Amino acid sequence: MKNIRFILSLILISGLSLTNIQAQNSGEKTVLWEISGNNLEKSSYLFGTIHLMPKDQFFSYEIVDEKLKESKQLILEMEVDVPLKVQMEWAKLMLLPQEVSIADFVDSVKFAEIKSFVIDSLEMKEMMFNTYMKLKPFAFYSALMPGIIGEKIEAYELYFSKIAKKEKIPVKGLESFEFQMSLFDSISNEQQMEMFFNDELSLYALKKEFEDLMETYLSHDIYKMAESMKEEQSGYEAFEYELLGKRNTNWVPLIIDYIHESPSFIAVGAAHLAGEYGLIKQLRIAGYKLSPVSLPE
Repeated sequence: MKNIRFILSLILISGLSLTNIQAQNSGEKTVLWEISGNNLEKSSYLFGTIHLMPKDQFFSYEIVDEKLKESKQLILEMEVDVPLKVQMEWAKLMLLPQEVSIADFVDSVKFAEIKSFVIDSLEMKEMMFNTYMKLKPFAFYSALMPGIIGEKIEAYELYFSKIAKKEKIPVKGLESFEFQMSLFDSISNEQQMEMFFNDELSLYALKKEFEDLMETYLSHDIYKMAESMKEEQSGYEAFEYELLGKRNTNWVPLIIDYIHESPSFIAVGAAHLAGEYGLIKQLRIAGYKLSPVSLPE
């Protein structure tokens, strides 16, 4: 079941680059970093999130909330508080063509395994399963996350957006939803099915891997997150670079523009922070001081 950790990391903390990860495999245990120097008048802050987590394990940190409220803008991977009309347009991008379903990309044996897992193990109603079958493989797998994580979930991006809305802090994105979907559209549906469903489906194994991922995230050790992935050979290293390294490189000039425009609070998946192509290293190379801000564990 070698792909489980890779897949969960991909969904929940935006994947991890396996390339040159040894270059930075230890450091301060925190997901909050102060950005200063290089002629910045005021500091900005970089926070590493996990995109979905059980509500009963969600932690809000007073210092993190304070730094957000002191900022003049909130920067996310993409804006999440958007009008219903926009959400409906996004939903269309996740759909397969008419008359096509998930069943068309696997053999009958594998499809039966998937259906049994979703309906029997995740306890999803068959009518809902039939609806989800119309989603592209990545979206279909993502839709299963509440059944793995728990029905009551929380996301830092939504939490921060609510604070920003209350404090009248503008929210901006580093990329569009359309761009994020294009990353997965660059892989065929057959390849996506292999990526997400090649392993034997086991709710116990998925929950165990998620618990391990949560434990690592809650320890705030972004370098351990990277190091733990070295053992996982996903077979999709080129895609991992597109998903993480290349996106980080694209984000850096945007982040630099934002933090010189006004003090910013930047929240992205924790996997984007550490590593050879991580935002911490790239911003340091660009001349900025990245200082860890301790958080309670």
